[in-house]
Amino acid sequence: MRIDQAVVLTGDSGARFPGKKNGSETRILGLSTLERTLLTAFQTGVRKFMLIGAEENGDRILSALGADKRFKSREMKLEYVPLSALGDRGRVPAIRDPFWLLEEDLVFSPAVLERAAASAPAEDRDLLVVTFPPEGVDGDGSIPVLTAADGRTIAGFGSGRNESSPVYGGIGLCAASAFPRIARALGKSGSVRINEGVLTEAFGAAQASVLESGEDFCERIVSGQAAKRAERYLVSTARKPTDGFFSRHFNRHISLFLTRRLLKWNVTPMQISFFVLAVGLLSGWAVGRGGYANALLGAILFELASIIDGCDGENARLTFRGSKAGGTFDITADALTFVLFFLNLPIGLYRTTANSIWLLLGAASFLSMLLFYLQLIGYTQKTGLGGNIIAVVKEIEKNGGQPGFTGWLDRLASWIAPAFRRDFFSTWALIFILFGGAKIFMGIIVVLSALEAGYMFSYVRRRTRQIDLAA
Repeated sequence: MRIDQAVVLTGDSGARFPGKKNGSETRILGLSTLERTLLTAFQTGVRKFMLIGAEENGDRILSALGADKRFKSREMKLEYVPLSALGDRGRVPAIRDPFWLLEEDLVFSPAVLERAAASAPAEDRDLLVVTFPPEGVDGDGSIPVLTAADGRTIAGFGSGRNESSPVYGGIGLCAASAFPRIARALGKSGSVRINEGVLTEAFGAAQASVLESGEDFCERIVSGQAAKRAERYLVSTARKPTDGFFSRHFNRHISLFLTRRLLKWNVTPMQISFFVLAVGLLSGWAVGRGGYANALLGAILFELASIIDGCDGENARLTFRGSKAGGTFDITADALTFVLFFLNLPIGLYRTTANSIWLLLGAASFLSMLLFYLQLIGYTQKTGLGGNIIAVVKEIEKNGGQPGFTGWLDRLASWIAPAFRRDFFSTWALIFILFGGAKIFMGIIVVLSALEAGYMFSYVRRRTRQIDLAA
């Protein structure tokens, strides 16, 4: 079932939980929970949002959302309905299809909505998402949900809770007929807050069902501890499944630490990308000046650029700021930093030793890199991989032993493909140069870049032939 509309309760202006200032919105990793709720729901196909809240908050909320590029650039319809208008049919948009009931102070995985929509009950039934609080967490504003003997039908809310009782997760998949009951319950409570009374009034006699969120994160931010759990969950989503060994075990820990702090200063992904490019260019300049100290400084900056390079993507994923232009700039900056560092390394060795052999080796490696990138650009344009070298590396890793790629060279390429990731190169560049092995590392680069270009030529020809035959 595809649900394209949601009713979002924007809450009151008072403090939601102890330690939170009156009138302040709950913000987690650069976004208010309202913004995060709307953007997460949008990811699952919701396009129409009815925001319900206090009369005096409407203009402020719509103005803030309307000025945000993340909402302006998306096909999202936002309507604000004051709590006082819920009883006036002329002021409330009609709801004729199933809809999501969402709270403002909520952090959840898109998978929760996807599973709820896939297991939706009959059209005249409602479904509430429930969660099980972490062990030892109690009395933090959660609303217990009691179920009947079948373990699925709701029997009541609040009273009679035991340790095995789930709590309301802040999400409901409601039939159109549920909206009048919800509006009436909110009107009686005089507050746009889901509490035990509202749930009892709206769903107590409606034969509603429950769906456990399971391993998918879903939590109402009703306490400071809940906010911390939500932040930990969100940070975990910023990782990439394509991370290499060094990124996964070292770089990503540092970049996520930095990202959490940069988000508090509202730094954008593009600002981070420009900074990374500047550090990367500085690394090439330093290593090209010659001498051990300059080479070591360049290697440190090269590694630093590789680590911070993870921050722009993390920032974009956590704040819904991802864009095609940003991705293209990031890929281009990475390639430019990589090439300029290894173009300047032999220049630095020449200045240190006065031996022109390093310039010749540098020219050979640069030519190999140029041929590699030209083939890569042509291949990714043909296959739609977006110019992403990591996507090609992953493809090569998977192709070892596949039809048309069964030779020993293909198996070797699939095995060593991770070595061509930036995190691998930057870390080993630092290690070699730190221990005085810049010359050895340069020799390895010359050999690997030539092999890389040669194998890419063979690989592109065979893959292109396969694609043409399949077409």
